Amino acid sequence: MIKLEHVIGDIIFISFKSIECFKEIGINTTSGHFLFKGYDQMGLWLEHPGLVMIHNEDDSGNPLPVSEQLKENIAANFIVTWENINTIMHYPDRKGYDFPSEFKKNIGFNIKNKFE
Repeated sequence: MIKLEHVIGDIIFISFKSIECFKEIGINTTSGHFLFKGYDQMGLWLEHPGLVMIHNEDDSGNPLPVSEQLKENIAANFIVTWENINTIMHYPDRKGYDFPSEFKKNIGFNIKNKFE
């Protein structure tokens, strides 16, 4: 059995029951591969695959020519509520999809005995 906490940081395949709530954030397909960031009582948190903001107005609100417009890639996560999940698939040991756990790092202090 796989526990969700062991999948955090991996790429998963997920199929949605409905995409209506995702259209406003640019997710237009009923399924896909996403980086699994975590979960809570509401659902799964996934990394948005490519949120881009285009700055097409100057400070006065006037339109900028295309050559002067700026594209900003924005890091973002979105939630998929539990009731909107059709299925999830994980790829254990598949290169590029299964990454080392963030929770298995040796972080902290090591205490040495001064008499050793």
